[in-house]
Amino acid sequence: MYKTKITSQGTISIPAPLRKKYGLKAGQTVTITDNGQIVIEKNIDFEAMQQTNAKYIKDKKPFIHKGGDGITLHVLDTYVK
Repeated sequence: MYKTKITSQGTISIPAPLRKKYGLKAGQTVTITDNGQIVIEKNIDFEAMQQTNAKYIKDKKPFIHKGGDGITLHVLDTYVK
């Protein structure tokens, strides 16, 4: 269990062992949900995911099914550089 204080501006610090365990970095955003308890969730870092996966898609043309509905094309055009 970890304890942290709420500042006068309403901010809290996430203890270092938890930041390290979950790979949380300065400037990264999280989602806070109120469902009877406060739940803090790590958001997906798409830029880091792109960098990690770049070696697998570099110089490869993705296969797109001809009967697709356009979502695949949109995702590829938007997120694949």
